[in-house]
Amino acid sequence: MQARSKCENESLVPNGFGQQGFKLERCSEDNHLLLITHAGTLGSDAGINTISNNRFITGYKVPRRKVIVVIALMCTCLVFLGIFVEIHFLNVCTICHQRVSYYNISLERNETFFTLLPNINCKKNPPFLVLLITSTHGQQAARMAIRQSWGKPRTIQKQNVVAFFLLGSSVIRQHEDQANLVDEHNKYNDIIQRDFIDAYYNLTLKTVMGLDWIHHFCPETTFVMKTDTDMFVNTIYLVDLLLRKKLTANFFTGFLKPDEYPIRNIFSKWYVSRLEYPYYKYPPFCSGTGYVFSVDVALKIINMTSIVPFFKLEDVYVGLCLDKLKIPLQELHNKQTFFPERVSFSVCNYRNIVTSHGVQPKDILFYWEAMEWSETEKC
Repeated sequence: MQARSKCENESLVPNGFGQQGFKLERCSEDNHLLLITHAGTLGSDAGINTISNNRFITGYKVPRRKVIVVIALMCTCLVFLGIFVEIHFLNVCTICHQRVSYYNISLERNETFFTLLPNINCKKNPPFLVLLITSTHGQQAARMAIRQSWGKPRTIQKQNVVAFFLLGSSVIRQHEDQANLVDEHNKYNDIIQRDFIDAYYNLTLKTVMGLDWIHHFCPETTFVMKTDTDMFVNTIYLVDLLLRKKLTANFFTGFLKPDEYPIRNIFSKWYVSRLEYPYYKYPPFCSGTGYVFSVDVALKIINMTSIVPFFKLEDVYVGLCLDKLKIPLQELHNKQTFFPERVSFSVCNYRNIVTSHGVQPKDILFYWEAMEWSETEKC
C-alpha cells in the first residue's frame, strides 16, 4: 500500500531502528513514488495508523527518464539479438553436407545433387515456356492455387507451358515437412529441391538451382520465367507477347530497375553492408517478382556463377551476372506489363498485364476463373 500526502520539497530518510520503510521529509514533483514491498508485517490497523500519522511509505522514487532509458536499452538489445539470429542461424545454407555462412557460399554446379526432381522428358515434348516458381514448405495453399490456375500445364497458341516449384530444406519441422513435400511431389511431379536451408537470403541459391535444372534437364525449352508464389502471372498474354517479340537469344525482360542503390540501413530487409557490396550503385537488373529470359541466358548465367561471387539479393545477383555477360535488359512491350506491386483487379486490367505482385491464393483462383469466364467479353 502507499500513503498519499502532499509533496512539497520533501525527501525520504531512513526511519530508524525497529520500524520498516522510510519517513517522508521532502520529495520532488517530477518523480514518481513506486511501491516496494518490505519484509515485516504492516498489515495491522496499528501499522497503518503509524504509517498515516508519521507519514511512512514503503516506496522509493525512480526518475521517469531512467525508466525510459532502461526500456530503450532492452528494446535495442532485442533488436540486435533478432538481427544476430537472422544472420547467423536463418541465413546459412547447406551445400553438399557442410553448413556454411552465405558470405562464403560456392555456386559451382553439382548436377547430381538434387533432393527431388520432376520426371519430365523435354526432348520428347519440348516446352515453349518453363515457369520456375520459388516457394517454401509452408506455402502449400499457394502452390495448389497456382496448379489450378496460371501454373497448370497447358497449350497456348500451340505452345506448351509447364511450371515447377523451387524449394530448399525446411529448418523448423525438418522431417515432417520433408515427408509432406515428398508426398506432394509424388502426386504432382512438379517440385525441384536441393539441400540448402530455405531462407529469404538463400533465394539466390534457389534461383541458380532452377537454372541449373534447366541446363541439365530441359535445355530444349525456348523461354524461362522465374517468379514467386505470391504472384499472378497472365501466361496467355505472356506467350502472345513472346511470340510477337520473335527474339530467342540473349533476351532478358521484366520490370526493369536501372537505377538502384544498396540500402545501408541495418534494419531494412534489403540491407547490404559495404563488405558484401562496396560499390555505390547496382548494375541494371529486373525485379525478382518476375522476369523472363531465353534459354541460352540460363546457361550463360550458370557459367558466370563461378566468377561472380554469391550475393544474397537474388535479383541483384542475376543483374551482376548479366552485367558481366553484357546482356542488356529489354522491354517486352511499349507499355508496362510487369508490375512489382499489386494491380487492382478487373478482367480488362489483368488481360493486358504479365505479372501482379502480392496476390493471395484465393484471389489467384478467383482472378483466373473470372478471366476464363469472360474470355469472349470485350474491354
